[in-house]
Amino acid sequence: MIRHLFKLIWNRKKSNFLLITEIFFCFLVLFAVLSLVVHNVRNYSKPLGFEHENVWLLTMRPASDSTELNRQNLEQVLQRTKAFQEVESVALTTSNAPFAFSQMNNNLAYGQKEIMANEYLVQDDFKEVMQVQVSQGRWFGRQDDASHHQPIVINRALQQQLFEGEDPLGKLIPRNDSLNYQVVGIVEHYRPSSEYTAEEPGFFVRIDLPKNENAFYGELLIRVKRGTGVAFEEKMVKELSGITKDWTLEVSTLEKMRQNKSKLAIVPLIALAVVCSFLIFNVALGLFGVLWYNISRRNGEIGLRRAMGASSGQIYRQFIGEVLVLATFSLLLGVAFAVQFPLLQVFEVESAVYFIALGMAVSIIYLLVMGCAFYPSRQAAAIHPAIALHEE
Repeated sequence: MIRHLFKLIWNRKKSNFLLITEIFFCFLVLFAVLSLVVHNVRNYSKPLGFEHENVWLLTMRPASDSTELNRQNLEQVLQRTKAFQEVESVALTTSNAPFAFSQMNNNLAYGQKEIMANEYLVQDDFKEVMQVQVSQGRWFGRQDDASHHQPIVINRALQQQLFEGEDPLGKLIPRNDSLNYQVVGIVEHYRPSSEYTAEEPGFFVRIDLPKNENAFYGELLIRVKRGTGVAFEEKMVKELSGITKDWTLEVSTLEKMRQNKSKLAIVPLIALAVVCSFLIFNVALGLFGVLWYNISRRNGEIGLRRAMGASSGQIYRQFIGEVLVLATFSLLLGVAFAVQFPLLQVFEVESAVYFIALGMAVSIIYLLVMGCAFYPSRQAAAIHPAIALHEE
């Protein structure tokens, strides 16, 4: 039976080649879209490593170039913000706050290993503001004021890549000729970019205002009490504007920032899904049309087989089998191409993402061709041999 199917397919190799090519490209597009979907879904299911609800980001832009005046105003802003009854905790940070459109990174070297990691400058109270959980060691604080090294807290991804499973607590990482980083703690997760992005190596550096006299930090994270709304935002900005005078102050909630970053990931995904759906629909129409045309031209063959004793079930399975063989040819080519992605670590995506997308794409293609072949094959199986031979 299988040999007979191959012979039939070979006899129509020109038309079947076009069909195989169409299925092949449909598989590739489907594999690409599903890889992106699986990647985003897997990232979305992982914890962010912090709590963004009820957290606001106050962005401050001074108009003056006077470092001394700006630092005085900044310290007054910190004191006044902490004094509000609606505020639970505050912490200075830099432009790469959670869900912000900004990144800071730095090279870290330990032994023979060197990697690029995201750097987050934060105050001691950042842990309380973002409710970050330290899984090993501790968070930095006042006890580090007299330290000869710069204390840092790293995430698990950085530990795995830089220290390769070695216990990093207490280890020194060269920063420059006169100062080293010292690892004092580890957090399991920290993904501030977006819910749909993979976790990257990162580390927190302590902002020590008394030691950094010439530095200015223009982002303030504020955790407010549940239920605090626009009325307090207007009140806070008004009072802080009275302190800073001509500074530009902007307030945004991390929830709104999260939604904006999510749209950047979802909109392209929806667009690709629409294109993929349109392509699948066209492939389905092509399969259906080709099968219908082939059956109408093979009435004599079908009638002869029925006259020689072939049952309607055998005719049905013959046409289903032909389509499955064509789909298998296409998928063998497609799988041979797609499997290169996990083997070559393309785009630095987890191999599991590609293999899951590969399995889903193969399953969908098989279901598609079987669904398209179902009705034409049933029609072929229902052809009466006498009528088919008479028409010939």
